[in-house]
Amino acid sequence: MTLYFDHIIHYVNGIASIDFPNHHIKSIQGGKHTELGTYNQLSYIDLHYIEWIDVFDQPLAQSYAQTEEGRLSFANTFKVRDVCEGFKRICLSTNDIHKVKEHLMQFELDVVGPIEMSRTKPDGTVINWQLLYLDDDSDLDLPFIIQWGESDEERKSALKAYFHHDLSIEGVTVQVKNIKKTSENWQSWYGLVVLEEDEQYVNLGFTDDNVVITLEKNNDEQYTTLSLNSAHIKKETRTFYKGAYYLFKPNLHKH
Repeated sequence: MTLYFDHIIHYVNGIASIDFPNHHIKSIQGGKHTELGTYNQLSYIDLHYIEWIDVFDQPLAQSYAQTEEGRLSFANTFKVRDVCEGFKRICLSTNDIHKVKEHLMQFELDVVGPIEMSRTKPDGTVINWQLLYLDDDSDLDLPFIIQWGESDEERKSALKAYFHHDLSIEGVTVQVKNIKKTSENWQSWYGLVVLEEDEQYVNLGFTDDNVVITLEKNNDEQYTTLSLNSAHIKKETRTFYKGAYYLFKPNLHKH
């Protein structure tokens, strides 16, 4: 079972107002998830991307969150009234979502899916994918799984015009209460491997993807920082934007 980093979800209140500082990151219009009450914009770094998401119909989102399919989805974020902006969860991709589900069912996890999904793009074309959600007893919304209806080659051909060729995603930082337990679980569940660790953090890697997941010890469990390598900056720059930190690092080898 091989998983890859796919995207990170950044909730914003007022998606039309996205204007990233210094234009380091540009977004394109995504579309509406009509059954979820949400809509998005997308920033494709490469096939790794940022999904900026907002709600156009909160009662619909709350209603979907009450269904079996929706109870672990992003819509479930809106079971509370006041939702803070920021990163909400990450998504990992697979080429065999049913095999991943079979693997996850070995553990004491609440698993929902695969769920057939689709979205209509502004040009009228429809994108299809499947989602698999999982949950445990932690406060953190766990990374979920996606399988796209198209191959990576097909998606790259369709999306390469929107890629940020000067950027690459280095990693995501996640605050967790119990580093040891979370690290062991994510190794077992997602097939991640330990790259580096001490008492305060663990760096986890994928077997066939360069993105690093950093677990940091903190009682406030949340996704805090997206780190990117940039060819256009000379010194490390940390930007707080709409409830989340973006860390840009110089990368002189990126062209």
